[in-house]
Amino acid sequence: VYVDLAATVIVRIAELDVPRAAGISLSVLSYVWAGALVVVAALRASPAPAPAAIVPARRVGWGIVAIALAGAVVQAAWIANNLELLRPMTQGDEAPMFALPTVGPKGALGPQLSLESTRGKVTVIDFWATWCGPCLRSMPSLDALAARYPNDVTVIAVNLDDAVEARALFDERRYRMSLVFDDGHTSERYGVTTIPHSVVIDRAGVVRLVHRGGGATVELEVTKILAQH
Repeated sequence: VYVDLAATVIVRIAELDVPRAAGISLSVLSYVWAGALVVVAALRASPAPAPAAIVPARRVGWGIVAIALAGAVVQAAWIANNLELLRPMTQGDEAPMFALPTVGPKGALGPQLSLESTRGKVTVIDFWATWCGPCLRSMPSLDALAARYPNDVTVIAVNLDDAVEARALFDERRYRMSLVFDDGHTSERYGVTTIPHSVVIDRAGVVRLVHRGGGATVELEVTKILAQH
């Protein structure tokens, strides 16, 4: 518990960019270790603690309390300064900016593609994974949309699971969509809970549609926006 709290406070104060998997792994290891110590202590506990053990135990306890309080203060300050990041994105909001690495040959991550670079076009962001059947079934129509309006529509396929397999699939099917890899923060900011998860953004950068699941809804919205200009 002490390690997990301390790590959280350090990450927040230093604003470190820690991969989600690393954070989860640290938390799991911390609590498993703490649980093991509790079990050992319970099995070996005497009816009353030895006087020599009371003072060190209290110091450790107060240390944990101090770090927990510091963490609460840091977390509260971060929330106060980043309320916009915590607010769920909905239709009519300005699309959150991002810059994600493109997926090159053999899954190598390359230069970043920013949402800002697509301003002036209708942009479709599609969050998907290689194991997701509905995602794969919806991709041909999205790729056809990008091919039909190359000067007016950009389709960004954000892969969530495996850059190598994603690149291989794109090469095999000769998709023309822009393939990028998620950083964990972008999908969270865009409220991705189920996939496929598609977001349609108009030329001014405003979210016009948030669509979960396949179907022709995305294409209809894009066509509607194009007809307005």
